[in-house]
Amino acid sequence: MKKKLIIFYSIVLLVVLFSSIFIFIRKNKNRNENENIIIDDTINENIEQEEIIDDSMIGTLTIPKINLIDVEIRETVELETLSHSIGHFESTNIYNGNIGLASHNAGTKANYFADINKLELEDEIYYKTKYGTKKYIVDNITQIDSYDWSKLEQTEDNRITLITCISSNPNMRLCVQGVEK
Repeated sequence: MKKKLIIFYSIVLLVVLFSSIFIFIRKNKNRNENENIIIDDTINENIEQEEIIDDSMIGTLTIPKINLIDVEIRETVELETLSHSIGHFESTNIYNGNIGLASHNAGTKANYFADINKLELEDEIYYKTKYGTKKYIVDNITQIDSYDWSKLEQTEDNRITLITCISSNPNMRLCVQGVEK
């Protein structure tokens, strides 16, 4: 049992290491794109605007179908961040384009993506930042390899990408994407 735990933590450490390297490379590549955010004045009437309290909080996520309501999103997907909030992949945009988010689905009190496996096509996702609120409709649900970062690449449409582990398969991730409506 101890050997399995060591292997498990080694895999987690490798994933975090490779994620950090990937984020660093993508962040430098997309620095200009991330600095030139286009502000959308459209705000969904059903979701109130909130003041962003500190620099690391970039917004909130609401997914009505799974009763996820106004959960804080913070910059980075490091373990410390994911232990108390949803994390934002720094290599992705904050408001327009492809927004990448990650969260635990088990093993912590911050398992905000525990039920994203219950989402279906056409379900709604609301993403709120100081720039406005966007509504997304789920249009893609897939399993990806834990090292497949292609779903986080820049897109021409406004899209949100939610990624979490798959409990029974540590080499795979569940990826739910929605397109802005």
